[in-house]
Amino acid sequence: MVFTKRSERENMSKNPMRMAIVSSFSDSCGNAAFTEVLRDSIERYTPIKVEVAELNLSLTQSMDRRFRAAAHYHLKEMCQKLRQMDGVNIQFEAGLYGTYPGDIVRRLKMLASANKNTSVTLHSPRLVSSAASDARKGIKKVLTLKVREGVKDLIGGQLRKMGVHINKQAIQFLGRHGCRLIVHTERAREQIKALYHCDNIDVHPLRIIQHPHVGQPSLLRRLRQSAEIAEDDTVIGMFGYISAYKGHLDALEAIRLLPPHYKLLIFGRQHPQTLKTDGKVDEYLQKVQVKVMEKDINDRVFFMGELGHADFQAAAGSVDVVWLPYYENGQDGSGIASICLELAPRVLCSTSFAFDELFRLIRYKNAERFDIGNVLELAKKTEMLMRREVPSKPYGDDSTYTLRSQALMYAKSIGWRGPMPAHDEAPIGALVKGAA
Repeated sequence: MVFTKRSERENMSKNPMRMAIVSSFSDSCGNAAFTEVLRDSIERYTPIKVEVAELNLSLTQSMDRRFRAAAHYHLKEMCQKLRQMDGVNIQFEAGLYGTYPGDIVRRLKMLASANKNTSVTLHSPRLVSSAASDARKGIKKVLTLKVREGVKDLIGGQLRKMGVHINKQAIQFLGRHGCRLIVHTERAREQIKALYHCDNIDVHPLRIIQHPHVGQPSLLRRLRQSAEIAEDDTVIGMFGYISAYKGHLDALEAIRLLPPHYKLLIFGRQHPQTLKTDGKVDEYLQKVQVKVMEKDINDRVFFMGELGHADFQAAAGSVDVVWLPYYENGQDGSGIASICLELAPRVLCSTSFAFDELFRLIRYKNAERFDIGNVLELAKKTEMLMRREVPSKPYGDDSTYTLRSQALMYAKSIGWRGPMPAHDEAPIGALVKGAA
């Protein structure tokens, strides 16, 4: 612990450190929700004053030449403000910073160079590509006349390879410039250290929920009533954007294998970046709808739409089971998974690497695993979980990784060396929020 003189403590209270977090904020996404929690918790547990430097996604994600030029000036003005801060944290999810790889890397370099006390949170630090296996699979499909599927595999492999290339360039630059890196898993730290000989890395899983947490069972009662779901029906919840890696198609196969009193509630909406101007339905969303109708389960599957922060948490804590049948997508952390594992009485997670690594850091009493794509295992283990007694709260061992430890780590990463505030785990109110 660092001890400071009384005069130094008084000076800090009069002139607290100022920190900026570069992230999306007003938009509906998990990164924006986590940024709000992070800002509130840092201000709760440290004397640091936090400002969010909000990315204008309509500019940064545009492919139009004029908007890309406007995005450059938007970030240039942001850098001027970052220089005035005592420290900066950049929440790095590549898609927030551009569509073209060159734009993404160039903009990250610009922002990371603005302030010498800069930390960067890498949410998807994939450094190993599966592009070779994707290419072999794609070529094989093309040769067997499955041309459309083969081309999709080839394109998907190239996109994943592109993500790896962006991460390599980003990490090399950040390491040379002395930026502190923040990752969510030990695997990410080990890979970065081995490949780039970088030791300036902190590890902390995403923490979003403050304990004790007060549930809101009235929300699920209202949802049951509006969807005409009986009180003795078993409610399964899925949360987040309707995207292919979330495993909705597997979930629909699994619900078909369960007894009729099992109902699936899908909370979330189509990802904004998949919206089409010509009115056509997103291909994956279309597949999900077709499967619901084909399998004759449309009276057991309910699309509930997007929820606000408080309602999201209330729903996650009120359903009987949460399904997280994720595929591999390169992410090392999931805000949705973090919330569900903290609040839901029963959770079934796929055997993705992200969950493997999370369970290395936190022991959850309410979770079971199943192989990716094994819908029979998902269905059977759901029934098994429903026959077990619900474990006591909190479900996760949060003695090491808490909102407080997360806030202090971010504060330390930008150079704060002040006295530790008193340990305070009382409910924070506005801080207790969820992810979209």
